[in-house]
Amino acid sequence: MKRIFAVILALLLALGLFGCSKQDRPQQTAPQPTSQATPEPTRQPAPEPTPEPSPEPSPEPTPEPTPEPADEEWDFTVQVERSEQEFRAEDDTVIAAETIERPVLRLVNTGGEVFSGSEPGRGVTAQQLAACEAFNDAASAIGVWDIDMEEEGRSIYEMRKETGDEMPPVGREITIAEINRIGSLLSVLEGDYVYLGGAHPDYGLYAWNFDLNNGMFVDLMSLTDRPEELRETIVREVASQISASEYREGFYDNWYDILLEKEDFEVFFGAENLTVIFQEYDIAPHAVGVPIFEIPYSSISRFLNSYGDDLLALPAEIKAIGDFHEAQSLWSWLDAGAPMDYNDTRTEGDIWYCRVDDPNVSTLADVKEMLSRYVDESCVEEQFTETCVLREFDGVLYAASVGRGDDLTIASVDYEAQLNGETGKVVVTIHRQDYDDDSGDWVLTGETDVWEFPFTLRNGHAVFSTMRSIY
Repeated sequence: MKRIFAVILALLLALGLFGCSKQDRPQQTAPQPTSQATPEPTRQPAPEPTPEPSPEPSPEPTPEPTPEPADEEWDFTVQVERSEQEFRAEDDTVIAAETIERPVLRLVNTGGEVFSGSEPGRGVTAQQLAACEAFNDAASAIGVWDIDMEEEGRSIYEMRKETGDEMPPVGREITIAEINRIGSLLSVLEGDYVYLGGAHPDYGLYAWNFDLNNGMFVDLMSLTDRPEELRETIVREVASQISASEYREGFYDNWYDILLEKEDFEVFFGAENLTVIFQEYDIAPHAVGVPIFEIPYSSISRFLNSYGDDLLALPAEIKAIGDFHEAQSLWSWLDAGAPMDYNDTRTEGDIWYCRVDDPNVSTLADVKEMLSRYVDESCVEEQFTETCVLREFDGVLYAASVGRGDDLTIASVDYEAQLNGETGKVVVTIHRQDYDDDSGDWVLTGETDVWEFPFTLRNGHAVFSTMRSIY
């Protein structure tokens, strides 16, 4: 029994030693799957989510009103529409031709777009549209006349064919010769050529002068409150140019008398000058053509009324020269140049006086006031001494009739205005001449005199600090 127990004890000891040696190097082993299912964790029911309060809907933004398109700037422009017709006989011969150009007034913006609407908008005003309509209605009559050009050509062609005479086709051609805008005045010059089988064709020049502001056509005399003085100045300028022209012998003998009888003139307002137009046969035969004369605006600016002044909007330099001419005209009264009524006379000593014939002037005070509009008052006052040719008799103004002659050595005079702010000067250049016995005529000497007349602008007019008569 003891022996069996000893054997069992030895076995247990050996097994124990073997187990210890295995623990010296532990082995990582993968876990063996268990045959029993791992129990699912108990799931608690999820709490019902507390509903979030619905956010208040955001108010829809109020749409910004679409801005109205900004008004554009529109100005007037003239476009020329041209139509042509040609008429032929049965044998294909051209017997008549007609070409008509018509000015059409339209509105254009700064981008060059021509306004095509019929109602105001986009900056175009009713006044502008009315001006276009008035001008275009009148222009539509250009070329309309009571002669049937085709019938006229056919009649003349058949007649000439029977006689065996050759002739060019009859015809009419109306062309727009020139277009100019000065201030708010639109001026269009139209040339009219007509041939109806006579010895020669006829030609005319006609002007259209239109106020873009009020949409009305204007004539020259509507721009002045001094029509007689304006007319006399134009006659004097035209007469001077005819007399100096090499074609003066071609004018009618009584051309000056015809000028004196003119009450109004055909005029085109150019960029620098007023063009005065006479038609064929007015003051000269056909051979002379259409006589035209250029008159500087400075010669007539002093006669413009407020309407004419606003309409033309002449540059200050031109107006300053015009004021100089006015000052010269008035200053000439002090050199025996006043207008006089020779039927109303007075004498004092050896001097013969005639009443001054000017409805606006009746006393010395009137003369001083008139002169002081254009010449400094202190300079004016110096002229009224005991030797002054102007005198009052019984409160009425008279002027000594001493007979002043012109300076014949003056061939021509040039005027230039120089302006610096509110002050400036008019520079007068006098070109001298002398009589040449060999040629029997006056010739230039090459000598010049230069005079300067300083001025200050007052109420838009030049008032000169000194003055002297040129002629």
